[in-house]
Amino acid sequence: MKAKILKLVKYTFFLILVLVFVVLLKSTGPGLWNYFVTYPKLEKEITEFRLKYKKPKQYIGIQSHKGVIHSHSYWSHDSRGLLPEILTAAKKAELEFIFLSDHPHGKLDVYPRGFHGNFDGVIIESGTEYSSGFMVNPFDSVVLDWKKGETQIIHDIVANGGLATYVHSEKPHPWGNPDYQAMEIYNIHTDVLDENGIGPLLINNAINGGKYMSWCYREFYDDQTKIHSLWDSLNQNRRIVGVGAVDAHNNHNFRARYLDSGLVEWVGPNADTISIEEENWLDKILLGEPDKYGWSFRWDLDSYFDSFNHVSNQVFCDTFSNVNIKDNIIKGHLFVSFESLVKAKGFQYFAINENDSVTAILGDSVSIENAPILRASSPYPVKFQLFKNGVIIDEKENAYDYGFATNSQPGNYRITASIYFDNKWTTWVLTNSIYVH
Repeated sequence: MKAKILKLVKYTFFLILVLVFVVLLKSTGPGLWNYFVTYPKLEKEITEFRLKYKKPKQYIGIQSHKGVIHSHSYWSHDSRGLLPEILTAAKKAELEFIFLSDHPHGKLDVYPRGFHGNFDGVIIESGTEYSSGFMVNPFDSVVLDWKKGETQIIHDIVANGGLATYVHSEKPHPWGNPDYQAMEIYNIHTDVLDENGIGPLLINNAINGGKYMSWCYREFYDDQTKIHSLWDSLNQNRRIVGVGAVDAHNNHNFRARYLDSGLVEWVGPNADTISIEEENWLDKILLGEPDKYGWSFRWDLDSYFDSFNHVSNQVFCDTFSNVNIKDNIIKGHLFVSFESLVKAKGFQYFAINENDSVTAILGDSVSIENAPILRASSPYPVKFQLFKNGVIIDEKENAYDYGFATNSQPGNYRITASIYFDNKWTTWVLTNSIYVH
């Protein structure tokens, strides 16, 4: 009898080990396959594709400047981001501007606050993301009274030369509001929401973060077709500028640091403090010398750089200043690009007249007589797709240049450019429309 019990215990223990192994294999298998097979293949393919670069002729007479919109810093309750960390990531991602969207601290908000100015060549402009789903960048010294409500605040900000943007466009908004100027046509957080569970993404990031984090971000990428359809419909009534948003918090991480008191603070997701205690045996194992940001342990799943490198905005403007960048965002002189694939510097979309002179660029309104031809130029071979009033009317594959005769047909014309990658056409650039009347 005793021998049978021991035998049963042995088999049960063996079965448990097998089940544990199967569960681990099922949960980590896709991530490990990505690490050893999929991502090295993608890395090789995109490296080869980048060799196809051809510097385009500069048709548009003003330069484009690359930056991000909707980013958070220590001023938000759910971020610990400090200036050195943000700037290091910005420079690595080759950003020239960052428009912040830090959450308010109370019913009154004083501007500018947080970070504001030109920091070693990177313009940072303060702003707020309010809980009802809009973002304002006042571009002025002002005290905002949040008790006034969304409609009045947006009206006041715009009337005083600021920028008002509806964020998280997957949510309902008062889209008929006559004052806001822009809406997000892509947001990293929005993109994650439509996944079937966050667990597989976190496991994949845990395995592939660091070396292959850009490909981890591509795992959850989806074309935001419903939002784009909404955007196109709104543009039938008035110009609404489409922008890309990083929604960067740098807060999906686990970090630890030594406080001045000698205690150890552990910080988890959403920048929440997990514990503040005296150093224990595990701390002694895990914590090392503080890095330049003060952290003695860090495991990041969404660093500033990874967000900044995933999606950005290229804004055409003649003067590199915070106000000029803002003014040209409002004009729609921008396109959204997914930079972790290939750099979009040099991409252009414009209208020309019969003398081949540029008469309008993306975001502009132009008469049909002055826009007989719409043109686009890319530094890489792409599939150009031309949308008129939200409907694809033309496309051209594997081309560096594109032209389309409007044939005296007014409408709102925008372009999507895709690269052929991983056996499919992958969205790379989304332009604002040229409004031909």
